[in-house]
Amino acid sequence: MKYLEIFGRNFIFVIIAAIAIYSIFLIVSDINLVYDTLSNFDWKFLPLILIIIFCSWLILFVRWEIILRSYKIHLPMRDNLLIYLAGYTFAITPLRSGELIKSVLLKNKFNVKRSVSAPLILTERVYDVIGTVIIALTAIVFLGLDYLPIIFVALAITFFVVFSIYSKSSFDFFLRLIKKLRFLQRFDASLENSHDILRNSLNRKTVLSSCALTVLFRLLEAVGIYLVLLSLGIDVVNYFELAAIYSTSMILGAVSMSPAGLGVTEGSFAGFLVLHGLELSTALVVAVIVRFFTLWYAVVVGFIALRL
Repeated sequence: MKYLEIFGRNFIFVIIAAIAIYSIFLIVSDINLVYDTLSNFDWKFLPLILIIIFCSWLILFVRWEIILRSYKIHLPMRDNLLIYLAGYTFAITPLRSGELIKSVLLKNKFNVKRSVSAPLILTERVYDVIGTVIIALTAIVFLGLDYLPIIFVALAITFFVVFSIYSKSSFDFFLRLIKKLRFLQRFDASLENSHDILRNSLNRKTVLSSCALTVLFRLLEAVGIYLVLLSLGIDVVNYFELAAIYSTSMILGAVSMSPAGLGVTEGSFAGFLVLHGLELSTALVVAVIVRFFTLWYAVVVGFIALRL
């Protein structure tokens, strides 16, 4: 099977949309400013940034292992790592739902039923939400009470996710919503009876360890982002502020339901940087550069893993 064909034209559409959005951002920022910003990039930071971002994914891989083992699924470490990284190929889908490709790979390579693996992949998204919200909540401390509306949105999302897991009717409603995404329709049968599997996989030990690992992932990812800013000679926010505002931007991007939060995540992140004293044009360039490291780097690694 050619796995890239699973998502068909949607994948190409997202790439084109991303190019269009980033082009608008960069044009608004002024081409000369873009050139100057990139010229100021301190390349000695590059290897460290790439290593730290990659290591943050390994934390999520450990979480993936824990989730699988909670359902008595044991796979060879190397193969499982490649399958996990291959899921990043489709990280540019709404709510990263394209990572359901892992369900196809597990079925083809280890005969793990899609009806079992697909719900476990949804579990990852649950922990993504909870861990990101935990980090974003620190925005109240670092950004002030003016950001309470955003925090309330974050808490509402968390409540909705948790309620959906434990309420069958709400979970079915949520599935009907996400299955309106055309590329997910081929996973209908795998997701149809996923409620019980999802609930059974959420035992206390798994929940606590997975949430903790998600928070650790966000914190390590923020180290990489902080180094990106330092490599550009930008020091307008401290590390904890950066972790909070980037996590908040990720939540806003997820709420928008745009593929990988494209446009919304970058725009909101740039907006937060502006509030901390950075010029809008520079902030937009910085936001795009940061997303190249946190999103598109993952997509490239996913492509490589998918081919191995």
